[in-house]
Amino acid sequence: MDKIWSEERIRNVMKELDKKTGLKGAMLPIIFTKSRGTIGYFSVVGGKSNRFAFSDYYYQDPDWPEEMAIEMIKHEYAHYMDYETYGKAGHGPTWKICCGKLGIAPLRLYSENGANYYINKHKLNEAKSEKLDRYDSGVCIEHPKYGKGVIKEIVGAGAKRLAKVEFAEAVEKLLSLSWIDEKCKTC
Repeated sequence: MDKIWSEERIRNVMKELDKKTGLKGAMLPIIFTKSRGTIGYFSVVGGKSNRFAFSDYYYQDPDWPEEMAIEMIKHEYAHYMDYETYGKAGHGPTWKICCGKLGIAPLRLYSENGANYYINKHKLNEAKSEKLDRYDSGVCIEHPKYGKGVIKEIVGAGAKRLAKVEFAEAVEKLLSLSWIDEKCKTC
């Protein structure tokens, strides 16, 4: 998946939010700034919803976690929703209600700790996924309960892959490849 955030990609997130809210935030203009201090904002000009802005410093950084990018889009969309629904601006009680409806915490600022959490989580998942690459169709495993079995198929991707394993008497089980790696031996 592309790690860089284009206008189209941001609009696609907003279209999903529009489906939830019945609003039309995805129709507003989106501009990109060079700001390092402001990740994004929603503006009102002349009493009307005007536009969204997002910083290229973050949205063009391939190492910036996708979860943080989406959370910030939702944060700014909550400002839009607050203005359209309640006529309010800022981080007040109605904005917090909008955040709740969008499924995000009503936090005012970007968190380096939050970003680092996702970065570390992705690194761990990548390492785990690489470890699981040693399993493929035809690999024999020994399950603690069902005994010896053969992996017939691997489905899914990354660290969340599943394995279809055939045991004695044509008993077939769908098991997490991570679980197999932790609990089973190879034959």
